[in-house]
Amino acid sequence: MRAAGLRASDIADPDRFADLEKMLLLQDAAAREVGDDTLGLTLALTYSANRLGVLAYALLNAPTVGVALNNLVRYSHTLLQGVRVVVEVRGAECTSGYDIPVGDRELRRQNAEGASVISLELMRRMLGPDWRPARVEFGHRRPADVSAHERVFGAPLRFEAEHSFALVFPTSDLDRPVLGADTRILPIVKRYLDDFPAPGDGDGWPGEVRALIAKGVGNGHPRMERIARQLGLSGRTLQRRLAERGLVWKSLVEEVRRDLALRYLRDADLSLTEIALLLGYSDLSAFDRAFRRWLGTTPAEQRRRLRAEASGSAGVI
Repeated sequence: MRAAGLRASDIADPDRFADLEKMLLLQDAAAREVGDDTLGLTLALTYSANRLGVLAYALLNAPTVGVALNNLVRYSHTLLQGVRVVVEVRGAECTSGYDIPVGDRELRRQNAEGASVISLELMRRMLGPDWRPARVEFGHRRPADVSAHERVFGAPLRFEAEHSFALVFPTSDLDRPVLGADTRILPIVKRYLDDFPAPGDGDGWPGEVRALIAKGVGNGHPRMERIARQLGLSGRTLQRRLAERGLVWKSLVEEVRRDLALRYLRDADLSLTEIALLLGYSDLSAFDRAFRRWLGTTPAEQRRRLRAEASGSAGVI
């Protein structure tokens, strides 16, 4: 951690975005410290794709692999900052990977090799445990010993390639259905991801706080201490900064939930129960009580009002 310029508090919260260059330095220093040249591969083999959270749902419940990878490109900002996800079709071959525009190629090695293993797991979750890429490419130099790489991937390897890492496979795989996908879930997941911009978007610092609250409401009531850690602050400092702007944490959470509820009610494809779950309520009755408190009416009545307004303005130019 000293070699990477990191403190324990910088990596204490798994949901907080870390500085990418410092994380590359950390991974590189760790590999040298423990004397494991393949540390990135080793650690990634213990990582479950389920830890990608909502993003994993957007991939594993897509109708086809092509749709899943499009979702990865579209929503990668919810999990990754500072990297560029790549999905390229070149004739009979498709390339899926990412570029790390930080540091020299050798510094990126541990991160890139770890990411390639996680990508392999995702593809096998979608297409079956026996799936293999046609080729695996890395941007760094070829290591002296690639036996671990050959064992993990079971495919030809290429080094000093264009991207930091990439799995190369037949383009025809893009049209294959995702095994076990529940496509009914996908529209709900996509709405969830569409509504939550990456931290930093919005109306300055308060907008960043609102975005993080919005990302957390689906898991229940967002805790101020957790959001504070994601911002690199203590809970007391966050509370003070909100107070300086005339904001109260509980009211801010309610405001975010209310705004999301009104947006979801305009979507005819979402049931009231689904909206309640997206907003972090255990059942429809809890959502109904909160909505009455916000607007003095029920979600069902508000939806009818919104539909009536939409039909009344349908012919207006």
